[in-house]
Amino acid sequence: MKFSFEYLWKCLLSGLVYIPVTLRLALIPLFIALFLGTLIALARIFKVPVVEKVFKAFVAVYSGIPLMITLLIFHLIYLSCFKPGKNGTMMLAYFTFTLSRTILVSESVRGAFLSIPKGQYEAAFSCGFSTFQTLRKIIIPQVIPVALPNLTNNTLGAIKNTSIVLVLGLVDVLNGSTIPCADTYSYVEGYVAAAIIYWAINAVVEFFLVRLEKHFSKKR
Repeated sequence: MKFSFEYLWKCLLSGLVYIPVTLRLALIPLFIALFLGTLIALARIFKVPVVEKVFKAFVAVYSGIPLMITLLIFHLIYLSCFKPGKNGTMMLAYFTFTLSRTILVSESVRGAFLSIPKGQYEAAFSCGFSTFQTLRKIIIPQVIPVALPNLTNNTLGAIKNTSIVLVLGLVDVLNGSTIPCADTYSYVEGYVAAAIIYWAINAVVEFFLVRLEKHFSKKR
């Protein structure tokens, strides 16, 4: 098997076109998960009646199931209940990725909150701060730099995990990079091209997130 750099370049150009699709599949669920995951973390930390137990069970069960399996299960449910369509499949991918990211983000945020000594809360309450004021002015500014390293890893993982939409027939960077391979049935160049693109995207994202970590660490 001969590796062709000319063919690799063709696969790279084909894959680059689908970078926006991959970024949407990774970042939209992640942004939603930041909100939902924080709510779950706070509900568990402050032990909200009933809700805390429900979220705890949800995290325990869902985090033990591989993302690929949940994607396939939801896809089969979708096919049996709705008329298949491109937009519907994309929404299914968003939904599945959002659930997965929410679990990971909630655990990252919960760990960051638990790293803050209880004395911080007690001191704030003794000064007359409400719970909301304590979180906004004292706790959250300390939580952000603690949570950012894990959130960075979650972001990089989210970008890489988008490649599993292959099973749904959606075209992202991985599928896009292998489109030219249908002509020769030599897929090595296509997979190498996809690997290069994923690495480049993650390198750029990691560069900015590490700078963000340093910025908040200084404030801490």
